[in-house]
Amino acid sequence: MLYPLAAMHVLETILIALGLGADAMSISAAIGVKWHGPRQKFRLAWHMGLFQFMMPLIGYVVGQGLAELISSYGKYIAGGLVFLIGLKMFIEVIKSGRKDKNQTADQPAEPAAAGKAGGDPTLGWSLIVLSVATSLDALVIGVSLGVRPDPAEHPIGFSSVIIGLTAGVMSLTGVFLGQHIGKALGRYAELAGALVLMGLGVSFVWF
Repeated sequence: MLYPLAAMHVLETILIALGLGADAMSISAAIGVKWHGPRQKFRLAWHMGLFQFMMPLIGYVVGQGLAELISSYGKYIAGGLVFLIGLKMFIEVIKSGRKDKNQTADQPAEPAAAGKAGGDPTLGWSLIVLSVATSLDALVIGVSLGVRPDPAEHPIGFSSVIIGLTAGVMSLTGVFLGQHIGKALGRYAELAGALVLMGLGVSFVWF
């Protein structure tokens, strides 16, 4: 009976990982419409995967109390953080548009390379905030695995690796999808990405 149990655990973990990775993929797609350089792809995939890997381990160690807190307030925290990043991007797009309009004919703005514009959300605190916001559910999963009556049949290390790898791959896939969408949107890509992030932030709270 050991093999069927192991197979069921692997399947269950993969399904959980796919569900958890959906948020990372959506966020990465919204960012990828504008920021899709090689380094940006790597940073998004690495951080999304890393945080999804770490959060189940943290939840497993910390315990049920934190899980109840995250279950109650996590969606508001995640939604608020994502919305604020999107709002920040939106404001920067508006400022950039006004600056372009103020350029004189004899002093045109130098065209920015794709993914090189200011306000890159794959850098600094913006990336950390997005990574945390999309991985709070993984923390709760870690707690649930820790309180099961048969934790040996659901090793947290294995589950965390699968969840992290899946999130990384899905995040990278999201960036590629966003990149293709961005090509179709042209100069409106950055604005679209900001609006999508704001919409995702709202959806975290209501759905």
